[in-house]
Amino acid sequence: MAEKGVTSRRIALETLLRIENEGAYANIALSKALEKSDLSVRDRALVTHIVQGVIRHRSHLDSMLRPFSKKPLDKIPTVLLNTLRIGVYQLEYLEDIPPSAVLNTCTSIARSCGHEGLAKYSNAVLRSYLRKREESVVFAPRVLQPDQNLGVDELSDYYSMPIWMIERWRENLGTETTLEVLKESQAEPKVFIRVNRTAISPEGLQVFLARAGVELEPSSVVDGVFRILSRGRGRLEDLPGYKEGLFSIQDEAASLVSEIVHPNQDTTVIDLCAAPGGKSLHLAEMLEGKGKVIAVDIYEKRLAELKKNRTRLSLSNIEIRTGDGREFQFERLADSVLVDAPCSGTGVLNRRSDLKYRKKPEDLKELPVLQGALLDNAASLVKPGGVLVYSTCSLEPEENQAVIESFLKKWSESFKLEDLTPYLPESLKNDERLSDTAKAGMLLLHPGIRGLSGFFIARLRKAPDIEMK
Repeated sequence: MAEKGVTSRRIALETLLRIENEGAYANIALSKALEKSDLSVRDRALVTHIVQGVIRHRSHLDSMLRPFSKKPLDKIPTVLLNTLRIGVYQLEYLEDIPPSAVLNTCTSIARSCGHEGLAKYSNAVLRSYLRKREESVVFAPRVLQPDQNLGVDELSDYYSMPIWMIERWRENLGTETTLEVLKESQAEPKVFIRVNRTAISPEGLQVFLARAGVELEPSSVVDGVFRILSRGRGRLEDLPGYKEGLFSIQDEAASLVSEIVHPNQDTTVIDLCAAPGGKSLHLAEMLEGKGKVIAVDIYEKRLAELKKNRTRLSLSNIEIRTGDGREFQFERLADSVLVDAPCSGTGVLNRRSDLKYRKKPEDLKELPVLQGALLDNAASLVKPGGVLVYSTCSLEPEENQAVIESFLKKWSESFKLEDLTPYLPESLKNDERLSDTAKAGMLLLHPGIRGLSGFFIARLRKAPDIEMK
């Protein structure tokens, strides 16, 4: 294997070690590692694939490694364990890489990160694994067949998902939906882009990108959102039209949130937890320059990306403020306020696989306190007759329905849930799993529904002429 092959895997290993040993966020650690490297587009893609794949399948990889290690995995140095994970991941999921190349590069990076003993151990384990794998075509099955009677331990092991999450989902969503969520959580996330209607029409963008060899499929959930079916190698940001502000990268379920806010032109919208800014940008585009979006976030550094995209998309109607959403006050009351609250992220684990190793059951006691405080302050920012929208990318009722129910007990004279169906596409209006709750003002999406990311959205209307206490 060429030196570049070793280099790319060494970078992948170092990134995984930062994530596991230092608690770095996967997306940030990976971005920083690639920025410092001089890897080719192809090798950058390989590093990304390996890092994301090992994180996504970590427990399953360990279960496949365990029979071939003379030492318990928790007694092996993390540098060696992650080298072995990289090896097994390539053998099982990257079929275009020859097994001999996998063994050679893993042995080389183990040697470069430690000593000859680590290299020998890595080589011995992976050779034993490969020998057994070649003896049996069903040694490491790729797809676990759906089975209502599968045990939690088996599901946890195969899908690399914490037992406590699976138990909760089975209780709250049912076994069938839980299996769909687990399967989708392990799948590579679909990539969506959203047209900037202030710059080009959806049809125009589709034709423009088709000429560049990018194949798109229109979303059935949000008009103007497209799934990328095929494209060349490289970053999404390098696609034709991105730097010119013709589109943004945003998941279709996330795009639906702004559609449900549904701001009228020439109105003021406050996005109280704005960073990294996708929804603020979408709302500003929907206003067509005739209104104002006040984008607020407590972390100034996280607003940097929004500032760059505001310029890229030529949107002059976004005002960016640094502030705590629990305390932020504005000079006037807003027509609409969006609280896209910090949450556990259990609905988007295929995009943020490292979250499942970070989150604990006790987070579901702490997060609702923050979410409730954000909603309480948001209530004071909405003008009489205005709209308050609450959203999370969580599947957990404590962060969703329970937060709204608690809010309504406190604000029963001021706010009422509002029917969501006027703001939904036909594909969701006609889904019997959603119709009743949507009419009642709340929507819980998950991968079992048109393959969507997990999102919760509620829309509330403030009574007219209510004096705030």
